[in-house]
Amino acid sequence: MKTYIKLAWYSLKKNPFFSFIILFGISITIMIVMFVGSILETGYGSNGIYKDIDQVLIAPQLKVKRTEGNGWSNSGFSYSAFKDYFSKMKTPEVMSVTMNHWYTNLYYKDLGLDVQRMSIDNNFTKIFPLQFIIGRPFSFEDLEQRKKLVIISKYVADNIFGTEDPLNKKIKIQSEYYEVIGVIEDVNKMRRQATADVYTPLDIYQKENTDWHRFLGNNTMLMKFKDKDSMEAGQDEFQHIISLLPINKEHNEESMSAKFLTEKAWLFYHMLEIEDEKLFGVYLSLIAFFVMLIPALSLINLNITRTSERTAEMGIRKSFGASSLDLLYQLLMENIFTTFIGGFIGVLLTFVVIYLFNTYGWIGNNFNLEINFQLLIYGLGCTLFFSLMSGFYPALKISNFGIISSLKNDKQ
Repeated sequence: MKTYIKLAWYSLKKNPFFSFIILFGISITIMIVMFVGSILETGYGSNGIYKDIDQVLIAPQLKVKRTEGNGWSNSGFSYSAFKDYFSKMKTPEVMSVTMNHWYTNLYYKDLGLDVQRMSIDNNFTKIFPLQFIIGRPFSFEDLEQRKKLVIISKYVADNIFGTEDPLNKKIKIQSEYYEVIGVIEDVNKMRRQATADVYTPLDIYQKENTDWHRFLGNNTMLMKFKDKDSMEAGQDEFQHIISLLPINKEHNEESMSAKFLTEKAWLFYHMLEIEDEKLFGVYLSLIAFFVMLIPALSLINLNITRTSERTAEMGIRKSFGASSLDLLYQLLMENIFTTFIGGFIGVLLTFVVIYLFNTYGWIGNNFNLEINFQLLIYGLGCTLFFSLMSGFYPALKISNFGIISSLKNDKQ
């Protein structure tokens, strides 16, 4: 092994131009694969506040189909739909309802800030554990008594209050004053089910819009389950309740339907209308494969050119008793060594790009990409796969040259 590494290092130094092109191609390819992997892992992986996301099923919308010629309606759920029907589900460990208000203006004294607002209930923090710097989460009594309270992120606290203690201060949001009862660490904006700049108590007395539809509203239902079996049972129970929702034939209603999926499964449903979250790893692998395929084909040609310059060396080794298998093993080990150097450079480049991405906020405030150990292992696996894909054919071709033809080819 040590000899093969020395030979690989000598081969790299022998032709710096080829070495530069090969290492550049490998490092850029690995960087792209890991950068895309970081986006998917940050937004959909079980990390940080999303640590239990794979145990959470999400129902963001209800679809009401009407009789032919009358179209359909599609929106979130009304709170009464949750209270009267879905809150009676037996399979979930925790159930929560949220309403995303998206962006709104916040004011304190003569200062203003554009913030993302979400209304949450008292169970939200049992699913997504907000990290409180100071203060407390909402209680059911806060919702029941319609208290005007707010939990703000560190970003809002720093920009609005500075060094001033924000607790018990009142801020103005959409013409109403809310009392600050807590400050939390910023939630990564890429974790869309949990992120906001300000959290206000959910209005549990929301009135039904009977002119539109009793069960349609602006709420998303989140339910956390103990394990995969209970999640499957929960999906069946959810669909059973959907089938029990009364149809209003006077409004030309024909049926109602809703999906109850994990965050990863929603990603695939929006793209391909596939509901299986197991495809997350498959999808990531396919991205990696196609990103690496074209560079690998180019590197195969480069490796053929590079190894063809060593035909005399292979012929001499064969004349001293080395078999084709020995030469194949040698060339593959050299290629793996070279590829891992490029892979290491690619990992370093990924760290640099992600650091710049996070530091300068190219998408917006608090859109931060992350790299974890699992992603590094994935990058290592991609490097090994890339090495074998680009190096096997050239190594096989050169190792099967005969002794005489190898020496003749070198003289030509």
